[in-house]
Amino acid sequence: MRVLILGGTKYLGRHLAEHALQAGHDVTLFNRGRTGTDLFPGVPRLIGDRTADGDPAGLTALGTGTWDTVFDFSGFHPRQVAATAGLLAPRIGQYVFMSSIAAYPHSAEAGRSEDAKLLLAEPDDGEYGNLKVACEQAAEAAMPGRATSVRAGLISGPGDPFGAFTSWALAMAGAGVVPCAARASQSVQVTDVRDLAAFLLRIGTGPFNVMPPPMTFAQMLDTCRRAGGGTATVKWTQDENVDDLGGFIVQPRDGSDDGVFQLSGERARLAGYRPRPFAETARDTIEWALRTKATFTYPH
Repeated sequence: MRVLILGGTKYLGRHLAEHALQAGHDVTLFNRGRTGTDLFPGVPRLIGDRTADGDPAGLTALGTGTWDTVFDFSGFHPRQVAATAGLLAPRIGQYVFMSSIAAYPHSAEAGRSEDAKLLLAEPDDGEYGNLKVACEQAAEAAMPGRATSVRAGLISGPGDPFGAFTSWALAMAGAGVVPCAARASQSVQVTDVRDLAAFLLRIGTGPFNVMPPPMTFAQMLDTCRRAGGGTATVKWTQDENVDDLGGFIVQPRDGSDDGVFQLSGERARLAGYRPRPFAETARDTIEWALRTKATFTYPH
């Protein structure tokens, strides 16, 4: 395939580029040229800035060229997606937009599929989840029947620059007491970035929830401890500020949001998504973080 990656040098885009090159695909990167400039020597790079409001030169580099599949990892506002997809539509086969499980309303309902109700689309000054819905709609409007939305949540694995999962894994691979404001029974789903990248290269018409089977928070932490050879113990506390003890993956204490990380990934699995055992994700993430001396702010 001829592949165009909008982004491609930070995390998921980097893994996708690596997978695509290893599979023998022709890869082109489009980004601002500010990070990872030493990556992928010999791969064509197009420079532009999709965030430049009112600057028509932002997409000039995409004015020519044809590709089979475009992967959009850097579209955060519907105007960006509409402009990019609209420009590329006559010259590409498929437009894959990286959306989010934030597109779904918070709910305690388990097992929601891609056909579940979404949030209302909002314009460019809306909330994150509403913007993702608007971006999905913008891509489909520009390329009816040829746009695919990918909804994932907690993406982790080697190279994780964010730490929402890796910080917990590192803490459990160590010693001492780890405070956790989650409930032990709270559900969580961790999508390995490598499995997601592999699936994207064979993806069909979506949308897709690229989500592995759920586990409890207690199971997640225990697996991280065993994978990292740690001796840490967990202090399950609900007396402290949730935001200071785990960020967005710690859900409200009454369970009203438990469905956020109990989404069905069956459609993706039927289409070829193969999530590896979580113990492997935990082990490889911990080894990478220790080797690179990665540091994060969670947990406090």
